[in-house]
Amino acid sequence: MNYEVDEQFLAGALKELVECDSPVGYYPEIHELMERIVGQWGYELYTDRKATAYVRVPGRDASKTVLICAHLDTIGLIVRGINDDGTLRVRMLGGINYHNVEGETCYVHTRKGATIMGQIIHNKHSVHVWEDCRTAPRDEDNMSISIPDCTSPDDVKALGITQGAIVGVDPHYCDIGNGFVMSRHIDDKGSVAALLGELRWLAKTGEKPAFDTIFAFPMFEEIGHGGTFVPEEVEEYVAVDISLIGPDYSSDEHSVAVIASDAKGPYDWNLTNRLIACAEQACDPDKWNTQVCFHYSTDGNAASHAANDIYWGAFGPAVINSHGRERCHIDALAQTEKLCRAYLMGVA
Repeated sequence: MNYEVDEQFLAGALKELVECDSPVGYYPEIHELMERIVGQWGYELYTDRKATAYVRVPGRDASKTVLICAHLDTIGLIVRGINDDGTLRVRMLGGINYHNVEGETCYVHTRKGATIMGQIIHNKHSVHVWEDCRTAPRDEDNMSISIPDCTSPDDVKALGITQGAIVGVDPHYCDIGNGFVMSRHIDDKGSVAALLGELRWLAKTGEKPAFDTIFAFPMFEEIGHGGTFVPEEVEEYVAVDISLIGPDYSSDEHSVAVIASDAKGPYDWNLTNRLIACAEQACDPDKWNTQVCFHYSTDGNAASHAANDIYWGAFGPAVINSHGRERCHIDALAQTEKLCRAYLMGVA
């Protein structure tokens, strides 16, 4: 089996994906981008009522159907009210860490289709004004979005901003030039790039996966229910999502990890063992590992806990500073794509 991957494609796809705003529930732009990307290789993208996008690829064996997914949604915010000074009160969509979005530029997507740039600020935003600026809590009661030149609710409403507008955080993508990328939303657009790399490889080589395969791209993973609907014919559900770096994890930014268990419990024993065997076949020996992840879950366990009759597993690229401005090496995406290929082609 040939496990060569196009790292230049992976890097370009990651940049294009993270720079296309898709906070939880806001899918128009990312679906348009995905349709354009997969369409150039002859695939048809379609969606269900949960805004999960799909690409179906016939396999060598039609006796079963497997699904491999990577979520398109990113953490974000939703407008819940307008303050007297024209700033916006918000609620989080997914696991926002307000400490690392303070001062960040953002994009407010209105219900009428407009996009307005703003800035996420603390209500006591200046050390030159408030004595307790440094110590005041960073939470939903103390953070707001400031829109330039808006100083009253009427100013905000004139722009079409209402309760329910969805807010994306500026990714600030940066390619350092040595293989490292710093950007928000590598979770999980790094994994999406790896799946796109495999769709491209299948189209260019004419290879077929071992079984009929559904590539799925959910939109609600960050709030826990992206994978809860599974097409009836699916027997195996594999989520490709970030893996972790820290004291409990023998990983670094060059690696992919097979997730054995997460906050919701263990993944299927046999499928996880098969993914480990695939990693042994396809990945560089020092660039893969297994993990037991806390404070973390994936669409794979969401699909299982929703009582779908499936085997379920997960793996993905290691990312530092998760849910902040993240960082990984292109090696991690390449190892992830290699593991994808080994699984899809049925090498173990």
